[in-house]
Amino acid sequence: MLAAPPHELPRPAVHAPLAAESLILHVIQTPRNLVAVGEHGHVLLSEDGRDWTQAEFVPVQATLTRVTYADERLWAVGHDSTIIHSYDFGQTWALQHFEPDWEQPLLDVHFFDGDTGIAVGAYGLFMRTEDAGRHWEILDMADMVTAEAIDWEEAARAMVEEQGEEPDGGPEDDEYYDASLDFDRGCYEFMECHLNAFLDLGAGRQMIAAERGYGFRSVDGGQTWESFRFPYSGSMFGLLHLGGDTVLAYGLRGHVQRSDDFGDSWTVLDTGLESTLMGGIIDPQNRPLMVGTGAARLHYDPESGGFDLDEDRLGSDYVSVLIAPNGTLVLAGADGLSHE
Repeated sequence: MLAAPPHELPRPAVHAPLAAESLILHVIQTPRNLVAVGEHGHVLLSEDGRDWTQAEFVPVQATLTRVTYADERLWAVGHDSTIIHSYDFGQTWALQHFEPDWEQPLLDVHFFDGDTGIAVGAYGLFMRTEDAGRHWEILDMADMVTAEAIDWEEAARAMVEEQGEEPDGGPEDDEYYDASLDFDRGCYEFMECHLNAFLDLGAGRQMIAAERGYGFRSVDGGQTWESFRFPYSGSMFGLLHLGGDTVLAYGLRGHVQRSDDFGDSWTVLDTGLESTLMGGIIDPQNRPLMVGTGAARLHYDPESGGFDLDEDRLGSDYVSVLIAPNGTLVLAGADGLSHE
């Protein structure tokens, strides 16, 4: 079901000779090909990660932020609360949702199977479907959070240590300052934090990384959520599942945080990196590989806890990474698609 009347339907994406050199925000692998999405509604397809062709038809020119695959179908989401889907491995697409007046871009999408999926985005926007996207239920994180696992006094102390100053609202030694009441909760106060990344750990366990140090987790398949805070108060842009209850969160200014208990506790890891990390995968050696601004590439060894860093601060900004079946390293970002 489309959420916009016909006169507000978007214009289709145009074929552009340099589409593969434009901003590309996500690239994934399907059983048949590689699929990349980005600005202007660009969808690009490849069999080897080296040569790319543009999709035959995409019904939007909105920037596409994420794409996902399940049961021989593809869904992509993006700006203008856009959701599109494909039954032919990305050659042609149809519109499922489009609402530019909301001014709420969708930032991640995940399908558990060919019918059941979740899309999340700006200002707490949460959408889900149980019929492959023919109908989307429009929800708000504010209505879904039923529990809170946040120690506000600890959050205030962490901000003091991080910023080297007292939190707004009252100094730490002020007898009238109550962290549980006076701590600046920012977007969390009205549950309007951007929902940047969604992770399914299986068995009904799900996690969302949000902005300003906030996160959410669910143990009932996303029906209800508990809020929590990361030790670092900046935004996390990605989550990686290392198996069991172990999750890696990465994001602003090179911060990487690890939890071995599904978010009950977190450890801030020393990456030696200041560039923001935007995308990541688990490589064939079962090691997380994260990429970011300044051509940053950061490998993490979960066993030793060590990092292997490669960056060029004058290089391109990477947003997504993939290792193709033939071993080709595919990088996507500000300058489009590249391979090694």
